[in-house]
Amino acid sequence: MEFRQLTYFLAAAHTQNFRKAAEMCLVTQPALSRQIAALEKELGMELFRRVKQHVELTPAGHTFVAYAQDALEVLQQGEQELARWQQGQQGTVLIGCNQSLAASFLPPLLATFRKRYPDIQLKVRVHASDEVIALVEQGVVDLGFIYDPAVRSTVVKIKELFRQPLHLLTPVDHPLAQIEAHERTLERILAEPLLLLGETARLRKVLERMFMQRGLTIHAKIEIESIEGLKELVRQGCGVTFMPPALLWPAQLNGGLVMLPVADMMETFIFALVYRRAGSLTVPARQFMNTVVEATSSFIPAL
Repeated sequence: MEFRQLTYFLAAAHTQNFRKAAEMCLVTQPALSRQIAALEKELGMELFRRVKQHVELTPAGHTFVAYAQDALEVLQQGEQELARWQQGQQGTVLIGCNQSLAASFLPPLLATFRKRYPDIQLKVRVHASDEVIALVEQGVVDLGFIYDPAVRSTVVKIKELFRQPLHLLTPVDHPLAQIEAHERTLERILAEPLLLLGETARLRKVLERMFMQRGLTIHAKIEIESIEGLKELVRQGCGVTFMPPALLWPAQLNGGLVMLPVADMMETFIFALVYRRAGSLTVPARQFMNTVVEATSSFIPAL
């Protein structure tokens, strides 16, 4: 049993298509098919059922997925341990993140890493969260930053960094900032003009899900596709919005804005890194991940 056979198997399990799996693994389809056939012969049973233009996992294939993932992860850990012997002071790290994270959360992490490794180049691609995950799956970027991860993929691994509850963002002189914390309920907040990101934004989808679970519907007085524009609208007194604290610069909280806990909103918002299971991270990418984990380990759940 070979490393590449497990890699090809997991790619095919994810795509349910040998051609797409071959493209993902940068090999020809016949080569991938031969390796999977060899793996099936070695195991003594079929892992896939061929159905017209795609393939489906057999019951044995479904069982084998978890073991293949664990085996690759152990091998990666061994590679990463050996990588510690390398200096890794030069190179490039390719990073994906959504617009909200690129505007506030990511820059301090880039600055910290830049001070430690000035000769390593950082390239950031900004896309919607689902697109970031796809870029990681395809190997276009080394790492991706996302929040509220809902990933169903055998190709990528999610590393949770920290959690924060959503807070209410208002001007410092807003009436909701003057009342007791236990009085600041969703019912009271929804009496105010609500400002939201567009319907395709991950933060907007999270809010809609939370409110739907409570039997509530949210209606935005103003929708805007920019997280910075959303903050400025709040500062201008156009209304209020919901946001995790990590999406604000500390300076913005000293510039006329305040983050307030919501009495009856206990759900936490997950911030995470996503990276490929198959193949090891480059040394610079691993160093960047370690820097991020270290920098975010001191994040507190709320302000």
